[in-house]
Amino acid sequence: MSRRPWRARLFLAGLASLTLALAAATALSAYVLIQLGRIDRHPLADVLTSAPQQPVTAADVLVSIGELAESEPAQADDPQTQESDGDTDTAADTDPEKSSEHEASTAPSSGGQLVAPRSSSGENYLVVGTDSTEGLAADDPLRAGHSDWSRLADVIMVVRLRDDGTAALMSIPRDLAVEVAGTGDIPGTGTVAKINSAYNRDRTTAARAARLIDTIEENLDITLQHFVEADFLGFLRLVDSIGGVQMSFDRPLRDALKENSNGQLVSRSGFAIDAGTHLLDGRQALAFVRTRNMQDWVPERGWNTLAGENDLARNDRQREFMLAAVEQAAPELLSSPIKLLSVLDIAADHVSTSDTLSVVNDGRRVAQQFAGFEFSTGTEEYELRVQDTHTPVPWSLELTGDPHNERVLDVFRGIDWDDVVESRVTVQVTGADRVRVAAELRDLGFNAVAGWAVAAGFDRVPNINLIMLGSEGRLAAGLLASHLVPVPNFGGHGELDANTVMLHLGGAALRVDAGYRTVEVPPTHLLSS
Repeated sequence: MSRRPWRARLFLAGLASLTLALAAATALSAYVLIQLGRIDRHPLADVLTSAPQQPVTAADVLVSIGELAESEPAQADDPQTQESDGDTDTAADTDPEKSSEHEASTAPSSGGQLVAPRSSSGENYLVVGTDSTEGLAADDPLRAGHSDWSRLADVIMVVRLRDDGTAALMSIPRDLAVEVAGTGDIPGTGTVAKINSAYNRDRTTAARAARLIDTIEENLDITLQHFVEADFLGFLRLVDSIGGVQMSFDRPLRDALKENSNGQLVSRSGFAIDAGTHLLDGRQALAFVRTRNMQDWVPERGWNTLAGENDLARNDRQREFMLAAVEQAAPELLSSPIKLLSVLDIAADHVSTSDTLSVVNDGRRVAQQFAGFEFSTGTEEYELRVQDTHTPVPWSLELTGDPHNERVLDVFRGIDWDDVVESRVTVQVTGADRVRVAAELRDLGFNAVAGWAVAAGFDRVPNINLIMLGSEGRLAAGLLASHLVPVPNFGGHGELDANTVMLHLGGAALRVDAGYRTVEVPPTHLLSS
């Protein structure tokens, strides 16, 4: 029998190795798909809301000087617009003796191209951690105060993943008093309770999730596109599977002690740690994120309960831990197939999702989107401002009237923190038709107020329509002008802030349009004041 040349033997050996590698990869891929297929997917597509269109902001309508003139006006075929344009006084036609010193030298126009809302730039994920102790040993300390049938939402977070690869994270305090969805036939007549209890009224995960989703959407006026749930034991096992999470503490900490039924002082969650950097295992991590009565060691006084220690402080710890865990685990999971498979095993047993989420396809897409992302520094963290209340729910929390809360919720509606939108612009309307125009602007979301017939500070009554803005008010003025047909003149006003403008109605009647048109606002240094 003749022997094959060494090149042939090398080729066959390489082919055999490649075949074995492909077989192993195929088996591994099949195993991964099987494990991912085991993750429960709940029928929630009819409950969750599709991502709404991206809101139009001032930056979308404001164009540079000269750009509008080069484009074809969108209202050329609008008879009402043409009629308004024909009746409008321009700065060039206005008698200087009758005009105001605030008058700008720029003529009004009917605006530029129509601006339509864009498709959504991100999606909101509702992440819930339940206090279920199912699977824990009968004598496990974590069972204290909990039971297998209990499904209170111990952790409630909304994570917004944007298409540009950025993320925002908001904790919802579990003690927040809200009207629970589905408990009243008419809004305002339902049961008011702590929001975590909304997850404990139904028997199946799908029904519990549906009620919590509706409760959040109805009370916070945000939409949710996906749902993810994990329980105590799953959290514990996941942390252990990635080898723990490293965290640093600048002083000794512990959960405050309380007296049990036998008169003994015991830790509520079992958390206690010295100052320094520690690798938290699953049990320590779970105790850390569950602690609601954190104390630090003060040499002069001993153990001291931290100021402001409450459910909100616990929310801060949960976000801090989650970001640290994701940042530390991601490189390990990508480089270690064994660890990845271990995590998949645990996820299959303890994690469930909505049927709107394709674990395989969406997981791959998100992984590509956030490749190389620095979670600890690149994730925006937001916190709702609340205050204690005892009515109608004892020892609960309620949202304050602080505008900060609306700004936080706007982030999860697709409006960035610094975006200029109608709800953030105050318009002081003066002139003969001020009541009608102010009312119509309020209908569009502006904070519009009808003032006097003549704006303060004018020596003469302007006989033109005029928007006055401060040195940083171009965005606010542009957003207002995008809704007005024809677009008024612009003038400077040194006492107005960035989000406050004045609209004087001294010329032809203005039409307030719910749509948006591009508009140019002269730089404020070119405006008379």
